[in-house]
Amino acid sequence: MGPAEAWRPLAGRPAVLLPTSSLTRPGALAGVDTLPRLPALAPARWAIQVLGGPSLSYRYLGSASQLNAPAPPRVNYSLAANPDVATLERPALSGGGELSIRRQLPGPWSISAGLGYVEYATRLAVQLVKPAAASSFVPFSDSTIASFHRRDTYRFVTIPVRLGYSRAVSNRWRVGVLAGADAAIYVGGRTTEGSACACQTQTWGPDNSPYRRLSLGLSLGVEARYRLNGRWELLAQPAASYLLSPLNKLSTTDYERHLFGATALLGAAWDLP
Repeated sequence: MGPAEAWRPLAGRPAVLLPTSSLTRPGALAGVDTLPRLPALAPARWAIQVLGGPSLSYRYLGSASQLNAPAPPRVNYSLAANPDVATLERPALSGGGELSIRRQLPGPWSISAGLGYVEYATRLAVQLVKPAAASSFVPFSDSTIASFHRRDTYRFVTIPVRLGYSRAVSNRWRVGVLAGADAAIYVGGRTTEGSACACQTQTWGPDNSPYRRLSLGLSLGVEARYRLNGRWELLAQPAASYLLSPLNKLSTTDYERHLFGATALLGAAWDLP
């Protein structure tokens, strides 16, 4: 029997149709998600977070008469007629950071508290016109105009307390708002206040300064959290702060100051087991 005769009986038999698997159909693999999505994770009950970043700070000046004291001395400048030195201050860059622990409350609410450090600053750049009888404390050389640049700094250790409200917008992102208060403890700085010409920088400690040791501040900001794999989150918390308490002691003759700033805090959080 030849090869043709061997296959002939099969030709008369009915064909058997096998079911086609969905995986063998054209285009069936195109809809398969080969990268499993990270499930939406609820915030951990407790977490430790570390943040830090730059800030832009300034101050609000009250009237010196509010302290029942004379105004600071006036000097002659080339760009203005007898301005008060304090009114020529401008915003300056500074920074801060904090270490805190966060507790997740029922629903979208959370509360955090910790220990922080913040520096407020202002800058001063003026030209001083030499008066007819120059005093020894004015930094003139042979020229009739003296230029100087100064940077006043106010450093605080803070106890920040924040109440947060956040919602998940994806399986990794949460966004929300933060509001709270800070107890700010003055620990020192360098300022031109109190010098004879209001242009020489003096260094202050926590005890010998003309500033209050304890101030109260308010804070308001937004928050974004990005969940990494495991217990880690990346954080961004831009916020604005304002010291409600006047910085100066009532016994001083300087302007009443209220410091404020805008800070861009960046950091990470680690969920506790």
